[in-house]
Amino acid sequence: MERFENLLDFINELNENGRIPYDDYSRLFDLVQEFAGAEEAINAAATDIAALLWLNGNCEYCEHGEKEEFSGANRWHCRLGNGIDCRPVWRGAATKASLPEIHKAEPTSLRAKPSRAETMFGPKETWAIPDRAEAEETTPKTYKGFLLIRCAQCGELRGFCAKQPISSYRCATCNGETPLHDLTSAHIRCKCGKHFKYRTNFEEDFFTYSCLSCGAPVDLAYNKKARTYQTVR
Repeated sequence: MERFENLLDFINELNENGRIPYDDYSRLFDLVQEFAGAEEAINAAATDIAALLWLNGNCEYCEHGEKEEFSGANRWHCRLGNGIDCRPVWRGAATKASLPEIHKAEPTSLRAKPSRAETMFGPKETWAIPDRAEAEETTPKTYKGFLLIRCAQCGELRGFCAKQPISSYRCATCNGETPLHDLTSAHIRCKCGKHFKYRTNFEEDFFTYSCLSCGAPVDLAYNKKARTYQTVR
């Protein structure tokens, strides 16, 4: 699990530094979580397979199995011995020798060929680019898709889907307007099997929201390391 946590930290760092679009970040984040869950499932399956090998004595599927041949016949035995010396370990779906060799791509040169704009106005490094913080102040952040917004006036929490980008939310109860900025991801995984991903301005450590599919309450807690709200199992 440590390598997946390190990968999440790296993806979060890219997102914070503005080096990756949010849609790409969100997709990578979900993929890493799925891979982490797959690793846990594989480890559990390997433990169960090892137990079956011990019960049935299928040495051909064990990491410690050795094959003997004699006059065209063959049999398997354990290098560790029999009885109490047997400590089966599943050999895995494939050995290292049978795995395809994967080559890491060579880094590409971003300055191999100047763009048309650079040809007209010179190297990009010489352009007068406004400070990022200044640009964010002048251009309001907009959001679309599933949003979970808490009204800054009355405190009501409402989930909805914004089909067009919006920079503020007007409460249907008190008609108060809430500016939208620095929204956090919220992953709702209901026991009914449905999964919904929202962007929210909620700032508390815990809150409960109803599943959009079955209406059951789902508890969420803020994960400081992943910088997102996750379902409490």
